Amino acid sequence: MISDGSSLRRAKSSECIAQDIWSANLFAAGSYPCGMTPLPTAVYQADFHALLRAAADAAGIADPVAIDAEEFEEALLETAIPGPVRPIDGVLLRRWEMNRGKTSSPVHYGCRAYRLDGIRFARVWSSLPLDRMTWGYNFAVVDRADYPALFRAAVRLRRAKTANPIEPVMGEAERRALWQNTVAFLEPANLHRVKEYGGRAKRGLLLTGPPGNGKTSACRWIRAEVERRGWQAKTVSPDDYQAARRDCNPAKAVKELFQANGRGVVFFDDLDIAIRDRDTVKETDDQAVFLSALDGIDVTEGVVYVFTTNCPVELIDPAFRRPGRIDLTLHFPKPDAALRAELVGRWHADIRAAVGVEQISTDTNGLSFAEIEELKNLLVLRFLDAGGWDWNWAKGQFHDNRDGLADRKADRPFGFVAPANGKH
Repeated sequence: MISDGSSLRRAKSSECIAQDIWSANLFAAGSYPCGMTPLPTAVYQADFHALLRAAADAAGIADPVAIDAEEFEEALLETAIPGPVRPIDGVLLRRWEMNRGKTSSPVHYGCRAYRLDGIRFARVWSSLPLDRMTWGYNFAVVDRADYPALFRAAVRLRRAKTANPIEPVMGEAERRALWQNTVAFLEPANLHRVKEYGGRAKRGLLLTGPPGNGKTSACRWIRAEVERRGWQAKTVSPDDYQAARRDCNPAKAVKELFQANGRGVVFFDDLDIAIRDRDTVKETDDQAVFLSALDGIDVTEGVVYVFTTNCPVELIDPAFRRPGRIDLTLHFPKPDAALRAELVGRWHADIRAAVGVEQISTDTNGLSFAEIEELKNLLVLRFLDAGGWDWNWAKGQFHDNRDGLADRKADRPFGFVAPANGKH
């Protein structure tokens, strides 16, 4: 997969690993969890250079510098203008996933160029087996001369993102309940009263509902409000959980996922494997380990756990939903007419004037927020192509995309197509 040879094949060689003194020393020092194998240093360096060069070539970067953007990445990718997805050494593994946001990876293996304030940079995605120590295979690349400017832009965007968090589109009662049980609960005065009267200093929330209906937006809002107050915001992904389960001491590793350094919110994203009803799935000890870790946390500073799942409530383990573990369940269904109108009310004024909020709200009945946003995206692409707001075209294209491309007319363009004569 990589130009100097496959790291996956070479990493399987026990002789190669044994010859690598650096890796052997780390193993001896206990720096690697058991069950996880480090790549030999020479293999890692060769693979990294190949990925770095491929991303630099894709973005036209002459003197590349690699970056792990960490907490700045979301703000960068949300704002930057994405370019085409590119293969790495001729290999491109696209990712098909409905309701994927701008900050999610469009590929499992490949890279994409971006542009922000005249700065060109690229993002590399290189998924490898989780039992390999492969940190550094997913990174951003920018020209050395543009590095300071990109960093300043990232800091500015992240500050702006947390300075004025955008409230999600959701019912007023649900929004208030979410706020009261997260940010308001963690306010010093409220926490003091909770502990004074013998209440628990931790809270558990479960956000349910089909994908694309606002769970992620709600979590982003709460996360921004938490960070704005200087509290801790921590996200645990399914990959984090699986890695902890493979640790030498899985009970301890899973428990550490729940721990926060002081007051804050810990978000558990789509951990269906740990919370599904044990009577409806194959027998596993995932639920037992997960629940034991949740119960075993001794919270003194105030922590809220927010769990999101696409799993129907009736399929969630009743033991997980009992009070003391989950104190509040909020359901995020597909939006009703009022919420659809509220969402469209945030669109550009030109779109609202051309199509009409009521028309869009009526025509999108039964769609998720993510699907409605995709309709808007198609509408904008059509405007760039044809110079007018063609709502009927966007609706037709949307349904064609969902129903398949087999019977698409040859003269019907898909997405943004530059006119052959340079005119609309």
